[in-house]
Amino acid sequence: MKTSQEMKELVENFIKVTKIDYEDQTDKIKNKGDIIDWQYRVGTNVIVSKNSNRDDRIHINVNMRFPQEDSKLLTSKNQAFAKTIMEISHICTVCNVGHQWIKENDLIVGLAIFSHVDELVLDRINFHNTWDNVVRVSGHTQKILRSNFSGFKTANNTESNSQKSIYG
Repeated sequence: MKTSQEMKELVENFIKVTKIDYEDQTDKIKNKGDIIDWQYRVGTNVIVSKNSNRDDRIHINVNMRFPQEDSKLLTSKNQAFAKTIMEISHICTVCNVGHQWIKENDLIVGLAIFSHVDELVLDRINFHNTWDNVVRVSGHTQKILRSNFSGFKTANNTESNSQKSIYG
């Protein structure tokens, strides 16, 4: 079984291959608590991390944050939002990734798309396949949001990371 440090070193080497800017945020995260062993921010919105409570996997997320004017559209009173929820849930299920709406008070302010790579199969191909899948689904969810809500901006640019994830 790989240690947390071994997984971190492998992941950093897998990220370096892409030539995408990344930052080791481990020290920042450690200052906030012991929930996460280590974390990298890759590009504009991809997070690769290892949670302390799971020795057997790493996590890859794309966190999208919505501008306030977009968040106001994401309410249960808006019929387009119910359609959007169903479409996003469907694509996430089909592509075998998780998703979670991010709330602050009563507003939905973002959406996280995520998956994991098991420690036993943590190699460059599985890492990049999972990364590509998470980023691709994130891009599709942005298209769904824009098609269901005219004028929906979505603050993050996922396409730049998806085109570079393996190929640099």
